[in-house]
Amino acid sequence: MKITKAEISKTESTIQLILEKKDYINQYESKLKELKKRANLKGFRPGMVPIQLLKKMYGKGVLLEELNKIVSNKINSYIKDEKIKIIGEPIPQENKLEDINIDNIDNFDFYFKIGHLSNFTTESFTKKTKYTLHKIKVEKKIIDETIKNLQTQYANIENLKKVTNKSSVYGEISYDDKTKKTLLEIEELDNKETNKIIGKSINDIISIDLLKLTKNNSEKISQILGEKMDIKDSPNKVFIKIKNIIERSPAMINSDLFDKIFGKGKIKTKKEFYNEIEKSLSASYLRESELLLNREIEKNLVSKYKIEVPTNYVKDWITKNNDEKTSKKLLNEQFKEYCDQIKWSYIVDDIIDKNKIKIENKEIVSLAKHQVQHQLQGSGLQEINKDINKFVDNYLKHNNGENYLKIFNQLKSNKIFNLIKEKVSISEKSITFDKFKQLANKIN
Repeated sequence: MKITKAEISKTESTIQLILEKKDYINQYESKLKELKKRANLKGFRPGMVPIQLLKKMYGKGVLLEELNKIVSNKINSYIKDEKIKIIGEPIPQENKLEDINIDNIDNFDFYFKIGHLSNFTTESFTKKTKYTLHKIKVEKKIIDETIKNLQTQYANIENLKKVTNKSSVYGEISYDDKTKKTLLEIEELDNKETNKIIGKSINDIISIDLLKLTKNNSEKISQILGEKMDIKDSPNKVFIKIKNIIERSPAMINSDLFDKIFGKGKIKTKKEFYNEIEKSLSASYLRESELLLNREIEKNLVSKYKIEVPTNYVKDWITKNNDEKTSKKLLNEQFKEYCDQIKWSYIVDDIIDKNKIKIENKEIVSLAKHQVQHQLQGSGLQEINKDINKFVDNYLKHNNGENYLKIFNQLKSNKIFNLIKEKVSISEKSITFDKFKQLANKIN
C-alpha cells in the first residue's frame, strides 16, 4: 500500500492511494466464505454453493464493498495522521472500478481531491485588544410595550352572536368553485367593505369584493385565501359564510395575568409585576449584548487571519452535497458567509488545541438536562421531571445524535468566547435599543 499527496495549489491537493493485492485479498476471500455459509441457491444444499459460482455471481459487488471500506479507512487515517485541515470530505476522482475483471484482479489506484486551508496559527490574546459590551437600556416605553403585548397574548376571548367592528370572523370563503377556511380580522380591513359583514350572524353568507376589502394588499389577500396570491390573479367577488365570531379584549393587569405568566402566587402587586418584566427584559437584553460581542469577536478574528479557502473546491462540495435550490442560494447569496464560517470553525479548533480546552460528556449531559427541564416547565409538564434522565438520554440520541452534536458545539462556542473575554479588555457602554439595532445591523 502506498499513499501520496500532490499539491495542486496552496489550498487544493490530490491524494493517490495504491492498493496491492495483498492489502485486500484476505478480506475479500473472507467475505466470500461468509457468503458461502449463508448462500441458498436452487440445486445446492445450504452452505455447499461453489466459491467460483459465488465469485461469478457476487464477486464484483463483494470486492467493491471491501475496497471502499479499506480505502475510506486508509484515507481518513492518513488525513488525521498528517493533520491536514480538510474542508468537507475527500471527493473521489474517476476510478475505473466498473471495468474490474474479477478473474484477474491485482493493484488498484484511487485518486481523491481535497480542499484545505492555507497554513495559519492564532496568536495569544492580551489586554491590548479592546472590545465594548453594548448594554441595552431598559426604557419605560419598552416595558410598557411588552406589558401591552402580554395583555394581547393573554387576551380574554368572548364568543359573539353578531359581528362587530372588533371581531375576528372564522368562516368559509368560496370562489372559482373552491371553498376554504378563512379568518377575517375586521379591524385590519377596509371599513366601507366590512360594513357588509358587521351585524351579520353565524351561518350568514355575504358577497364581498376581496380587492376592496383588502385595499389591494396582496399580503392580506394571501392570508385570507390561505395561499400565495398576486393581485392580478386574485378573485374579485367572493362569498363568506360565517362559522364563528369571537372578540378579544386585552387581559386586565391583575393577579390572574400575573399567575398565567409567572406561576400562581409568585407576583402579587403591579409594582412587582413591572419590576419582574424589567428584570426579564434586562436578562434578555444582556444575552443579546453578549451575542453581538461574540459576533464582533468572530468577525474580527476571521478578518485578522488571512486564511485562503479553496473556493473552487468549496463550490464543488456545495453542489455535490445539496439540492439545486440550496446550492444556488449558498453559491450566489451566501458564499462569502459560508467561506467565513469555514475559516471561523478552523480558528476555533486552533484556539481549542492551543489552550487545551476539553468538553466532557458530563458537561453535555448537564446542559442538555437544563434545557430539557426548561422546556418541560414552559409546557407545564413539571411532573415529568421524575423521569428527566430518561428524557435527556432520548433527547441526546435523537436523529442519530444530532442533538448531542448541537449541545457539544454550543459548549465549545461558550468556552471559546469565555476564554477570549477573560484575556482581552472589555469596557461597557449603555445604549438604547434603537441604537443597538443599528449597531447589530452594521456588525452582522
